[in-house]
Amino acid sequence: MDPSPEADAEERLWSLILAASRLMRSGELAPGILTGFALCDGPDPLLRPVPEGQGGATIRWCPKDGWHLPETPTQEPMRSLSELYLPLCAPVTEGFTVVAHLGQSIDSCVATANGDSCYVTGDENLRHLHRMRALSDAVLVGTETAACDNPRLTTRLVAGDNAVRVVLDRCRRLPPDLAIFTDGSAETWLVCDEARLHEPGPVPERGRLIGVPTRAGRLDLAAVVEVLAEFGIRTLFIEGGGMIVSAFVAENLVDRLQVAIAPLLIGGGRLGLSPPTSDLLRNAICPSARLYRMGKDVLYDMDMRRPRDGRVDRPPAGLQRIV
Repeated sequence: MDPSPEADAEERLWSLILAASRLMRSGELAPGILTGFALCDGPDPLLRPVPEGQGGATIRWCPKDGWHLPETPTQEPMRSLSELYLPLCAPVTEGFTVVAHLGQSIDSCVATANGDSCYVTGDENLRHLHRMRALSDAVLVGTETAACDNPRLTTRLVAGDNAVRVVLDRCRRLPPDLAIFTDGSAETWLVCDEARLHEPGPVPERGRLIGVPTRAGRLDLAAVVEVLAEFGIRTLFIEGGGMIVSAFVAENLVDRLQVAIAPLLIGGGRLGLSPPTSDLLRNAICPSARLYRMGKDVLYDMDMRRPRDGRVDRPPAGLQRIV
């Protein structure tokens, strides 16, 4: 069966987003210059500049506003596709961008008590994860997620290159037969306590072993970010689990936090997001947020660097069904 016109349009928009991300990460985009681009023909999504005054630009880079589509989509899912992913394709001129994601049940669990987590959220959110991997330099998980889920962390469901896979394993206790160590699909960087670099433990067949300092018996997450930046990583996607994402949030290292809520009641299990405790509501973390429906799940996309201000960021009044 031939794909529908809607599916073709969505695929072409994703190719445009992917090409913008590749151009940004190549370092060839001049952030201070207004430039129009067109999507090149060919198997790999790439952008070519279009001279000013010449028609045919399908996307523009605006120094003040970021990526802009000359014809802004008004129909779903195209509107949400561009709104959610294009801001992630902006150049990281200095520093480091961290996006973290968790998929959890309504009662805030990412897995049952015995570790069953396949899958808390549905197919649309899984597709979102693959898109986020394709837009990132590296995708990171913690020890428990790697051990329990044995994830591949590749972009099998969407077009796009695989990111570097980063696994935090302080004590080097993960089994060496995990897919991320053996499948050769992408580089895998294993991060451990620097004092254990020369101890026995798994070493990725394709990748590197990295040691960082520890603090209070845990890996120093700020040091993890710093060493990844030294190796050329500028956009990091943290995919889990709950403890790792919560730890990065507690250290104020997350720029954008995405939490997908599934209509599922587990009734106790492994906790999802657990931010630092606030003594008063006015002291609670209150980022600006947008909501997206993903199948039966709802994704909260939160800008952790922009606190919500009720005077300028007031949501629509009244009752509104989003599903």
